[in-house]
Amino acid sequence: YSDADLDWRDDSSRVTRERDDQSLRDIVLSQVTPDAFEEYETVFVGYPVWWQMAAWPVNRFVRDNDFVRKTVIPFCTSTSSSMGSTRQTLEQLAGSGEWLDGQRFGENPQDGMVEDWVESLNI
Repeated sequence: YSDADLDWRDDSSRVTRERDDQSLRDIVLSQVTPDAFEEYETVFVGYPVWWQMAAWPVNRFVRDNDFVRKTVIPFCTSTSSSMGSTRQTLEQLAGSGEWLDGQRFGENPQDGMVEDWVESLNI
């Protein structure tokens, strides 16, 4: 996605067209499954919140990977929206894994906020 694609204020931008037409949201990823994914025990899934939803490019990653026996920790960024039900929606889409509540960060988190949060997880 280019800056122009992400301009949610422009009715003709890519994200706005995808918001308005669900059939455009199945985004092809250059790599769906990370190398050695089967060896991961803990997976962080990060995404921006778009119109109270997890950005739809993350849907294919979540849908097309096997999270059985994995702890999944979502985190998101948003300038104005809460995390809302994005975790629950992604967990349903995945169909497996132990999904934790996760964390929302604002547009420009202060230095150390992300590191402090990860340290607080004790993993």
